[in-house]
Amino acid sequence: MEASYDRNRRWTPVGDQAAAGRSTHKFKVVSYNILAQDLLLEHFFLYVGIPQEFLTWQRRQQNVLRELIKLDPDILCLQEMQFDHLAVLVQRLCMGNGKKLAYVYKKKTGHRTDGCAIVYDCSKFELLDHQAVELHDQAVALLNRDNVALFARFRFKKQQEQQKEFVVATTHLLYNPKRSDVRCAQVGRILEELHSFSTDTPIVLTGDFNSLPDSSPIKLLIDKNGDVESEASAEQLHFQIIDSGEGTASTYQNDWVIVDYILRSLGARSRHKLLPLSVYSLPSINRCFATGLIPNHHLGSDHYALGAVFTVV
Repeated sequence: MEASYDRNRRWTPVGDQAAAGRSTHKFKVVSYNILAQDLLLEHFFLYVGIPQEFLTWQRRQQNVLRELIKLDPDILCLQEMQFDHLAVLVQRLCMGNGKKLAYVYKKKTGHRTDGCAIVYDCSKFELLDHQAVELHDQAVALLNRDNVALFARFRFKKQQEQQKEFVVATTHLLYNPKRSDVRCAQVGRILEELHSFSTDTPIVLTGDFNSLPDSSPIKLLIDKNGDVESEASAEQLHFQIIDSGEGTASTYQNDWVIVDYILRSLGARSRHKLLPLSVYSLPSINRCFATGLIPNHHLGSDHYALGAVFTVV
């Protein structure tokens, strides 16, 4: 039986539904910070009040797998994916949904054991290229942390029309609430690297940005130099947040807040466009308070998963 907070999360149609009916180039993306077990153990004081049986990796993995099998994404972006848990998680996903899955992965630099993964249905997509980006650069004072980003360029395998490509990127930015300056530098580096990696290809960018919607790092992502459509601004990468619902939250950080996002690239530099067709609505803040602390008996992480369906036109 589904928990009540699961039943209150719905796939909500957005955008041009006529395009949805016509398109053969649809794909579902899910982004999820699944809480690395090593980080949970290192910061165990954050989970006081949660029964320990809900905090074991065995139990949390079961809950995460059940949720992901239900969501059934074509492409799955994972943050806080512990390197020694990835292969088994993907294997069990394959067993659960019957898909042929492959993945790319980038572990954080330094001593951390977690990183970012992009898992994809390799019977549906061809992986054309991928790039791991380390957000640590000794030449840049603010880029002194172990965070990473991961990019992958895909092409649909089975289609009669011209080949349509797209990029999926994911990241997990620094947590420290006082260091928005570091997160801004990290976003700047990601935009630089994405600009050269994506060339004329539209981008889905996902992740845990540890930043509120009105914060400087998010404004950097969605900034468009005002609304002036010059040749320079057309070339600049900028993004639109896929709205997961008003008054909703993705995690608890002293309050129920949104710090996780799925975004799509905008602008004239891409040959094709990504149109959102539906979004997996986040739970309302009231529902989050009613549900209480997570992980719990049903949810395997301290973040809620995000999802969106896109078409390439």
